Amino acid sequence: MPLVRISMKTGRTEQQKRQIADAIYDAMHQTLNVPEDDRFQVVTEYPDDGLLYGENYMNLRRTDGVVFIQIFLRRGRSLEMKQAFYRRVAELMHERAGVRMEDSLIVLTENGPEDWSFGNGIAQYAG
Repeated sequence: MPLVRISMKTGRTEQQKRQIADAIYDAMHQTLNVPEDDRFQVVTEYPDDGLLYGENYMNLRRTDGVVFIQIFLRRGRSLEMKQAFYRRVAELMHERAGVRMEDSLIVLTENGPEDWSFGNGIAQYAG
C-alpha cells in the first residue's frame, strides 16, 4: 500500500542504498502494520545542487548525508504509530547504513482506498 520515495545525494554505495530502503520497509512493517511484501520504493540520487535543505532548521544540524523520505499511504494510523515509525526509521538507518539520526526527514501523505490502483486499471481497495 505505501509508495515510498527516497531521495539522497549521490555517493552512497549500492549496499548502503539497499540498507536504507530495507530500514524504511522494516520500520513500516514493524510500526505501521504494513503487510509482508507490500513494498514499493523509488530510490533517487541527486547531484550536490539537486538536493537542497536547511542545514539547521528546527535546531537540527543536517549534513550532506541527509535522506528525504516521502511516503504515500492510506489514512488511519494514529499519532503514536507515526511517532514510533519516525523513530524506528532513524534508528534502523543509523544502525544499518550509518545515517545520522538528524539526517532523516520524513513526510507522510495520507489518502483514501479509492486513490490506489495496483494494476489492471482497477482500484483494488475501493469498495
